Amino acid sequence: MNMSPSLTVVVAAMAAGFSMHVAVAQTTNKNATAAEKTAVLADKGVNYSERERMKSWSGEQETLEQMLKVGASKGDYRKILADNGYTITAINQDTTDYVEYEVVKGDHSYEVQIDLDKKTSLGSKVDVDRNLWRADATKEAVRSGKPVMASKVLTNGNAYSDRANAKGWTDQKDKLEKSLVLGKNVAFYTGELKSLGYQITSTNDKEKNYVEYEVVKGSDSYEVQMDLDDAGKARKVDVTSNMWQAEATEKALGEK
Repeated sequence: MNMSPSLTVVVAAMAAGFSMHVAVAQTTNKNATAAEKTAVLADKGVNYSERERMKSWSGEQETLEQMLKVGASKGDYRKILADNGYTITAINQDTTDYVEYEVVKGDHSYEVQIDLDKKTSLGSKVDVDRNLWRADATKEAVRSGKPVMASKVLTNGNAYSDRANAKGWTDQKDKLEKSLVLGKNVAFYTGELKSLGYQITSTNDKEKNYVEYEVVKGSDSYEVQMDLDDAGKARKVDVTSNMWQAEATEKALGEK
């Protein structure tokens, strides 16, 4: 069939438009697929979930605390740590009556807090705590699996001290937990977190009956764990520490 020149132009334009539409649709689908894959990876959160990893961390914490008995010298404590595979990656404080180390073994980190007797310089109290405010060297050690021994005391060690920061963190945690009332859907909690000034930096898990977020506000980070009923309403909400932080969480804390 012969077409007039004007009709030929119209058909060609329609064909070009259709081709462009297909190309845009294909590009959009590719981008959507990439975004979906990224979301799935973030949602798995196996490496970051407190609920997944806390049991092994706590068992190791108790063992370490038993090894670091009172009555030893600073040198003794350092030797005990080294002999048991721990690397001191940061020295937050080192005075005549108190020493505080960040230590790493594998993908676990701890804060070792040692009160020293002023007369004998021997340990009078030893605590092995969470290590929520980690120095850069400690973060890198956990991430790379290649811890480097710290050689000097940090000039801003208090910024990384759990002992120094724990009270404010706990007070804020209690307020947050009270705000996240039971019986609401996930959209309510995401909105409530935002209104309270929290940034959701990672979705570690998102299933029909469970959702887990990492959130950041200022220099503090928390893990929000929500158990849902079959109707999608929260039957249990926990706000816990966030020791295993996704990269986006670390970045947000670094930008505070």
